[in-house]
Amino acid sequence: MAELGEGVAVISPVPATAEKGDLKVKVIDICTGDAIKDAEVIVGGNKKNTDSSGGVTYTGLSVGLVSIQVKIHFKDVDYSTFIIHYPKVLNNHEAKSAGSDLVSIVSGGEELSEIELKVFKSVGDIVFHRRHIDMNGEDKYGHWWTVVNATTSFGWWPKYPMGDPRNSTSILPTPPQPPPTDPSLGQQIQYMFASAVFSAKSSIYSMRESGLGQTFGGVDGSLNGLEFGGTKTQDPHHLMGDEGDEQYQSVRSDCFIVADIENNISLFAQSYSGGWSWRFEGGNHCHTFQKKLMKDLKLDNVKVLK
Repeated sequence: MAELGEGVAVISPVPATAEKGDLKVKVIDICTGDAIKDAEVIVGGNKKNTDSSGGVTYTGLSVGLVSIQVKIHFKDVDYSTFIIHYPKVLNNHEAKSAGSDLVSIVSGGEELSEIELKVFKSVGDIVFHRRHIDMNGEDKYGHWWTVVNATTSFGWWPKYPMGDPRNSTSILPTPPQPPPTDPSLGQQIQYMFASAVFSAKSSIYSMRESGLGQTFGGVDGSLNGLEFGGTKTQDPHHLMGDEGDEQYQSVRSDCFIVADIENNISLFAQSYSGGWSWRFEGGNHCHTFQKKLMKDLKLDNVKVLK
C-alpha cells in the first residue's frame, strides 16, 4: 500500500512465506543396530512413538536448529540390585534409556537423525535359584544354584554328607593301655590321668566330627554335589526339577553375547575351589559361590522372577 507523506511514497513490505523442512528420526539398538519400537521422540514439544522400523517423521518444521530428545522404558526388565542377599533386601531400578541429537532443518529438505540407545535385556536363560533354610528339610541350610541353560547348572556343596566319616580331618583318640592286674599307686594315678585325657579328646573329636561340628568347622567342598546326585554339569536340584523359593534373571544393557557369558560361568564354576563351611553368610558355601559368580561376571542386576 502506498502512503503519501511530505510528497514521498512509501511501500510497506509484504511478509514472506516461512520456510519449512522435514525430519526423520530413527532409533536403534547401540549394540546390534536393530530398530527400537515404541521409543518416545520429542521435537519442539511434539511427542511421537517410533514404529516397528524404529522411525518417526516430522513434517513442516521451521528452518534452523531443532533439538531431538528420545527415551524409552523397558518395563518388562525393570531390575533390582541386592543390598543384602540373605535376608533379602533389594534396591529397585527402572530400565530406562535416553538419547538426544541436534539437527539443522533445511528449507524443502528432509533431514535424518539416527539415535543409538542402550537396550536393557535379560541374559539368555540364566536364572539364579534360591531355596530357603529349612531345618526340618533335606537341605537344612537351604541351597542356591545357578541354571545356565536346560542342561547346565552349578552349585557348591560339601564333598560328603555332614557327619560322614570321610569328612574327618581329626585323628581318632587312642584309649590308654589298662594298668597291670596289681597296679601300684603311681600306675593307678597315671592311668586315671590318661583316661581323663582320652575322655576329653574323645569329646572334642565327637564334637568336631559331628554333623554340626563339620558344618561350622568346614569340610572339603565339591562342585554340584556328586555324592548328592549331581553331575559335573548339573546341580542335583536342577536335575530333580526344583524351582526354589526365589528366582532371579540377570539384566544387562551392554553389548553382551549370551554364549560368551555361559562359557564364562562354566569356567568360573570349574575353577572354583576351597572347602565347604556354613557360618551363615560367612564361610564358603552355595550362597557365597553364587554371590561371587554374580559379582565377578557382572550379573548382579537382576529381574525378580519369583
